[in-house]
Amino acid sequence: MKVTLIEAPICKGSPTDGSQYAYRALTEAGLASCFDDAVLSPMRPPAPVDAEDCPTMKDVGEVMAVCRELAVRVEAAVGEGRLPVVIGGDHSVAIGSIAGASAVVGTDDLAVIYIDGHTDINTDKSTLTGFIHGMPLAAAMGLCDDRLTVGSQVNLKGRNTFIIGARSIDEGEYPIMRSQGVTLYTAEDVKSRGMGAVINEVLAAISAPEIHVSFDVDVLDREVFPSTGYRMPDGLSLADAETALSACFATGKVCSFDLVEYNPLLDTEGQDRQKLFSLLKLIPS
Repeated sequence: MKVTLIEAPICKGSPTDGSQYAYRALTEAGLASCFDDAVLSPMRPPAPVDAEDCPTMKDVGEVMAVCRELAVRVEAAVGEGRLPVVIGGDHSVAIGSIAGASAVVGTDDLAVIYIDGHTDINTDKSTLTGFIHGMPLAAAMGLCDDRLTVGSQVNLKGRNTFIIGARSIDEGEYPIMRSQGVTLYTAEDVKSRGMGAVINEVLAAISAPEIHVSFDVDVLDREVFPSTGYRMPDGLSLADAETALSACFATGKVCSFDLVEYNPLLDTEGQDRQKLFSLLKLIPS
């Protein structure tokens, strides 16, 4: 599989600093060598889009500038038959990557497997914090303010959306998931049933021919992966992540992939970087 490594240099969608340096840290450490044929696509932070900021969509101009540029690059890579691997940055970048993939394969033909410690399906009306990294799924479904739109107002259908590993969920997100038909497997579900059973059930339920996988490192337990802005207990193991990603890539249906919320400033010994390399090496060459 030919890979394009795309930088998404933004942390403004979250309250923490450092994830914008992930691409640089990983590529300088030799990330491209994990793949037989990798193209590097670094990005300078573009000028903010002309969008009035507000408390419920903090730094929307800067976030959406990156998301719109990212959508163009993901669309190009998918159109060329390459696998875009988006290195964030905070999880707001999924707005751009989902839009880019959807522009090629179509809304009805794209499923999203969202592996995250959060559900990220708040709207600008339900959000408790105003940070956009908690809104990418709602934005992709066209449920948010137009300022969070990239391309079509709807890039994703709820019935094609599967969240795995969440353990920090706002009350306002539950009715959104129910109304949209989103399938949720919490971290507790994974622990009780096993990741193998969960991911097999998810993949069996997907009828769409293409899959976007969005992986947030905070799905992992804080003792397993501390180099992130959200270090939470009771998360998944590295083996859980390997099981899920291996099964996804084995389908041959993954058309795009996000890796987000890694903060290299916290990874002083490089141990978590090596864990990410081991996960990314699961992508078939």
